[in-house]
Amino acid sequence: MNAISAPVNVPEADAAPATIGSEPHVHPHVDLAALLHGRAPLARIVAVEPAGQDAVTLYRRTEEGAVIAERDTFRPWLLASAEAVTHLPAGDQSVTPLPGTGELNRLVEFARWQPLQSAQSVLADAGVPHFSYASLVTQYLVSSGRTLFYDMRFEDLHRVQLDVETASLRPTAPEAAVLLLALTDNRGYEQVLSSAVGSSGGDRSIDEAGMLRRLTEQLAQLDPDVIEGHNVVDFDLPYLAARAERLGVPLTWGRGGQRIWLQEKQGRLKVGARLLPSVRVHIHGRHILDTYQQVQRFDAAAGKLESYALKPVMESLELVRDDREFVDRTSINDLWREDPDRLARYCLDDARDVRTLAELVTPTDFYQSQVVPRTYQDVATGGTGEKINALMVRAYLASGRAVPLPEPARPYPGGYLELRHAGVFHRVVKCDVESLYPAVMLNFDFKPRSDTLDIFLPLLENLTRQRLHAKHQIRAARGGDRAYWTGLSSSYKVLINSFYGYLGYGRANFNDYDAAERVTTTGQRLIKDVLTALEERRCEIIEVDTDGVYFVPPPEVDTEAAETALIEQVGRVLPPGINLAHDGRYAGMVALKQKTYFLLTYDGKLLATGSSLRSRRDERYLREFGREAAVLLVEQGIETVSERYLALARRVQKGELPVDQFARRESITSKTFHSPGLKRLAAAAHGVAVGQKVEVYQRADGSLALTSEYNRDEDRDYLLRRLHDMARRLEPLCATPTEFTRLFPKLSAKTDPDAPRLIQLSLFD
Repeated sequence: MNAISAPVNVPEADAAPATIGSEPHVHPHVDLAALLHGRAPLARIVAVEPAGQDAVTLYRRTEEGAVIAERDTFRPWLLASAEAVTHLPAGDQSVTPLPGTGELNRLVEFARWQPLQSAQSVLADAGVPHFSYASLVTQYLVSSGRTLFYDMRFEDLHRVQLDVETASLRPTAPEAAVLLLALTDNRGYEQVLSSAVGSSGGDRSIDEAGMLRRLTEQLAQLDPDVIEGHNVVDFDLPYLAARAERLGVPLTWGRGGQRIWLQEKQGRLKVGARLLPSVRVHIHGRHILDTYQQVQRFDAAAGKLESYALKPVMESLELVRDDREFVDRTSINDLWREDPDRLARYCLDDARDVRTLAELVTPTDFYQSQVVPRTYQDVATGGTGEKINALMVRAYLASGRAVPLPEPARPYPGGYLELRHAGVFHRVVKCDVESLYPAVMLNFDFKPRSDTLDIFLPLLENLTRQRLHAKHQIRAARGGDRAYWTGLSSSYKVLINSFYGYLGYGRANFNDYDAAERVTTTGQRLIKDVLTALEERRCEIIEVDTDGVYFVPPPEVDTEAAETALIEQVGRVLPPGINLAHDGRYAGMVALKQKTYFLLTYDGKLLATGSSLRSRRDERYLREFGREAAVLLVEQGIETVSERYLALARRVQKGELPVDQFARRESITSKTFHSPGLKRLAAAAHGVAVGQKVEVYQRADGSLALTSEYNRDEDRDYLLRRLHDMARRLEPLCATPTEFTRLFPKLSAKTDPDAPRLIQLSLFD
């Protein structure tokens, strides 16, 4: 079936529940299907690559599974004002006037890519505003209206997973070498390339260079659309490229035999509101998806994961297989010499884990790529504002209309945030206004004033209807169909929720800060109406965050069905089309400060929200104490937490904690040995190669040492101070500072461990 066009023409029975507001926002001159898929959609495009300066190569996967290459000519373009065009020298270019109020009212098209780049330089030097894309492929997709993966499902992609085990973390280290390579795919293929003899299938006849050649041969034979790995962009691929260059082995992984291309730390990975540096990687005709990056984006909103390393992620998401092989990273070289078969199983299991994890965290980006005119790799790493802008610009180009310049940035109010009560609560319920800001925009007709084509709201409503249709299909679907509709629904949700942020996105051509402000102030009013209705029904409000409310219902509301009925009653205060939903129920909640809390589910799982509760810099004994304290607060009370605090302090005082409980892992970089602030780490890591990771602890004399040198000489005063700092996060739960001091006294290594409450160490006061 057509993976995109089916939801476009929603059957009447499925369309009815999707109605938002009184009338659909349909512009009589806008063909939404053509907007989403192009006027001449081409099925099953898996990659687009430049073919010289005036064409692209389209790689398409046939129904039978083969990949064919087709050439399509293309004229590079830019948008500028009539005045800006006068700065351009005469040449082989065409200028088309565009009607409308937008400042960019001239479409300038070029015969080749190089003249376009020259024109961009001229306009930039003149300080003249203009708009274009730096990528020829993006330009092609925007102007043609085509997208990747049309008429495909996620499982139709041929995905290969890659994992490597290395003798060092730095490819230029004297001991550097690729020891093992594991390849798997989503069609049943699995292989480990190794120079070790054993049941892993290794072959001592191939050396490191031979393994790299075999890897290249296997990739050409498998011909995948996507190469996946965990930290593959910032570690595996740069390491393999460096070793291949040293050994004189060309990594010709592209379709057509092109070499892999990397540019160190030039890319920018968008994770929530953060831009992170990352290696830029390009493999002709294929996409690179890094599950280490994708799981960060997956977790950006919820913030539930304490680590993004592969094993902790698989454990947190409950994806660990029973027969999975585990190996301590520090013992890789020993295992390579003593038990290469076990190391091979470990490497293969890593690749298998990547395959499983990718099936959870990447389908959303795959299905977005069917709508957004960007490559899969760009969609998976770029910001949401860029995606909506590409949709808007594509619509205006397709309609031959002028495009506006972005409005200057200005501040505007955000969502309504309030912590009503800090404390420990039982029988907690969360209600949530579903897609609050998109619903407000549709219900109250809030849109960019510069959108003279009137496409913003119709596009938002169309995607909303498609998502509701997909959600409806999920309920009845099974197996692969269920995965398909779930991925489709998730992709639409991300795009839908991006429309509000787009209004306040500084680089958006159709941004509108007045409209953004109207959305947030209206949202604040609606959520306050919800709060009033909850309080009228004797609910205790705990915390409000933009569109969600945590509260304790009255005693008689003691089942999930009763909670849902209560929320349905409260939701009637909202306008039609804006829905209040039951969004979770919890045995307990520990609210410490705004957006900082623990939730204990009815099946005993503990969820932490707030960076101070999930700091990856906290030592293991502190993280475990924090999580145990949260459960005890809900189940027994703060006096019991105090007893555990004192018991842990006694263990610290007596030196009973294992070193791995208070050690921390550090990466050794060139900065380690040159920064004045890292002198202690540099001394501890003397002789350790750059690129390695070490575990260190603080000695009683204040120096750092490797855990391998541990001699019961830890700085116990430091560990006790850290423990007290962790306990201080619970201070909002105490009635007075005096009560907190009684329950969680500051202690020293010299305090009598049997009477810790009686002696306070004035040194720390």
